[in-house]
Amino acid sequence: MAWVKSETRGAVAVLTLDNPEQYNAMRPGLLADLNAALDAALADATVRAILLTGAGKGFCAGAQLGGATFEAGANVAPWMRAELSPLLEKMRGANKPIVVAVNGPAAGAGVGLALAGDIVLAARSAKFVLSFVKLGAALDAGTSLFLQRSIGVARARALALLGRPLSAEQAAEWGLIFQTVDDAALMTEAMTIAEQLANGPPISIGLIKQQIERAWDASLADTLDDEAERQGQAFVTADLREGAAAFVEKRPARFTGR
Repeated sequence: MAWVKSETRGAVAVLTLDNPEQYNAMRPGLLADLNAALDAALADATVRAILLTGAGKGFCAGAQLGGATFEAGANVAPWMRAELSPLLEKMRGANKPIVVAVNGPAAGAGVGLALAGDIVLAARSAKFVLSFVKLGAALDAGTSLFLQRSIGVARARALALLGRPLSAEQAAEWGLIFQTVDDAALMTEAMTIAEQLANGPPISIGLIKQQIERAWDASLADTLDDEAERQGQAFVTADLREGAAAFVEKRPARFTGR
């Protein structure tokens, strides 16, 4: 059984975590299926944006309670390095944009999975919970980095140490996610954004993703040098010439990724 559904809508690949009975917890096989679906979407030249969401009432509850992960002991570390870490790094490093529609609670590693996307929207009923401390666990799935970079050290530390849920509204106000949307409108809004990205300039989008990722821990001098280098790459593309012509001619640009 596949634990991730994959479908293509135009130039958007929609990946849906499909373990709804357990709020899409990371049961055995789910991360492998998500990794394979992501690889297929990234390799498909007709796909120019990816939308990730969850089936049912939850986005992702993190590791499956009572499953093999919680019985692994110290062996959980090599498992994380082999399956979870590469997936998150792939999402952050992908040249194609990834929109995440958080349709319900995201807990534990599910928070990190959501925040690994480029643009994160959440239903008003959703919440984000760093549940690790309530289980006697440490942080994982990049949450120790993603949260403090997004909402600051003080808030990240409090959420991690207290394990209190953060509402979708508060997450948007604090800058953890991009936008909160009425539950019924979540997928429509997420698809609208994904389609806008799919119609955008692929090379430019890939370069911008790389720039933002690199600038997180770079000096100003290194950032300025990197910006100059990547702008030089952008300025030799046919897409840039098309974008400039479309702006002057007051028409929609037709980007081809060349």
